[in-house]
Amino acid sequence: MGKVLLILMTQMTLFASAQTVTYGSFKISEQEIFYQKVFSKDSVTAAVMEKYYKTLPGVSNLELSSDGVKFDINEITVDYRKFGISQVATPPIMQSGKYSGKVSIGIKDGKYRVTMKSIQMTGDIGYKKITEKENLTVYSTRNSATILSPDWCRPNMFGLLDQAFTDNLEFKGEVTEDW
Repeated sequence: MGKVLLILMTQMTLFASAQTVTYGSFKISEQEIFYQKVFSKDSVTAAVMEKYYKTLPGVSNLELSSDGVKFDINEITVDYRKFGISQVATPPIMQSGKYSGKVSIGIKDGKYRVTMKSIQMTGDIGYKKITEKENLTVYSTRNSATILSPDWCRPNMFGLLDQAFTDNLEFKGEVTEDW
């Protein structure tokens, strides 16, 4: 009996140490989920990025600094059909959800890093209709926001959300010098 208990405890320890804290560009830090991705772009400046992001729908409160930009983004939607996933295979929150958050973009040596924190959502989660913005961390994590929920760690959940955030937040402007 002692040997069986030792084996079970060993298996539980191995399972507990394999808890997920990242999925794609989503990570947990200080009990909050956030999106972070690094992109390459030569000669991009904070001023060029400011000009580009001012043209995007849903961007507000844009602030320019010497090493990047910060802004709020509202109501990013997931175009699951664009990414090749059928409606049947797409959870209701990905079909109906609108995501908002605080974005900061840092620029350094031919690359830039996009970080989106304080991610809020509205939509139909299946068992609840969320009509007022609620924190994504509440729904997508477990154990007091120390691990990611396995239900969200799938290509048709965080995978789709990762693609939607990337599609909306990646700098697609041309880098030109004004003379």
